[in-house]
Amino acid sequence: MVQEYTGRSTAPEQLQAVASGASGRFFARAHGVVALYWTAARADNNSFVPAARGLAAAGIRVPTVLTAQELPDGCGACLLQDLGCTDLLSLRGRPWPERRAAYGAALAALRPLYGLQPDWELQAPFDEALYRWEQEYFAEHFVGRHLGADAAAFAAQPALREMAAWLGSLPRVPIHRDCQSQNIMLHDGEAWLIDFQGMRAGREEYDVASLLLDPYAELTRDERAELLRIRERLGAPPLDPTIYAACALQRLMQALGAFANIGYNQGRPWYVQKIAPALAALRELLAELPADSPLTPVAACLRPLIAM
Repeated sequence: MVQEYTGRSTAPEQLQAVASGASGRFFARAHGVVALYWTAARADNNSFVPAARGLAAAGIRVPTVLTAQELPDGCGACLLQDLGCTDLLSLRGRPWPERRAAYGAALAALRPLYGLQPDWELQAPFDEALYRWEQEYFAEHFVGRHLGADAAAFAAQPALREMAAWLGSLPRVPIHRDCQSQNIMLHDGEAWLIDFQGMRAGREEYDVASLLLDPYAELTRDERAELLRIRERLGAPPLDPTIYAACALQRLMQALGAFANIGYNQGRPWYVQKIAPALAALRELLAELPADSPLTPVAACLRPLIAM
């Protein structure tokens, strides 16, 4: 479906390139508008426009879709409201009170998401199979490719299967799925969500862990603790510590697998540089687990790897 857009026309030489990610999507901006083109490289790319319209209709701050067009071979394009260039990550190095306010705005922007009943199709839910996929992705690319260790032996450990089955059995709500610092924009004094095409039913704890343990932002332990208190003051229920830790383990495994895969296999070596902060976050998370945690067997699987 195409919506009419009556803004200014733009010659190709007037477009300003915007750095693209690793998902087959390409951006350019001009005259206060962002042009987005996507390929069929990822199955969720065509979900961006329906999700943007659905979230906007629910009152959640996302960029407005001005016009959209389906293209052959599973590709597409749209024009979006330009939210500028300031994301949470761009505040790294700024004084904590400034960053704390921005993260608080981000947590407030996310709150309505978890009570939604979407009337558009989401991606496949976080079930046992998806948690297992994340573990196997980590095994293949980080354990096997980066460490040169036995990926199959790691992935086959019963503790990992049991954690995936347990997490997959828990109740679910709509989540962002890639809730990291580069996917929260700061515009007009508010926090806005972007890159939400991977939305699916899952655990809110997964989003919280994605934001607070983001290897790009490298928040400190004290900063994370303060943000959890802010989250509760916003009306969010307290996090179950075991569920939160399990979701954090899953997210960090997924991130480490992605950094190794994109860095080694897709010719983007700077992603490999993010392995170190992701490992640091994983080490800290494991160190914080109580001795009697139900996740102790999973920790026993991971500790030999982070020592390599």
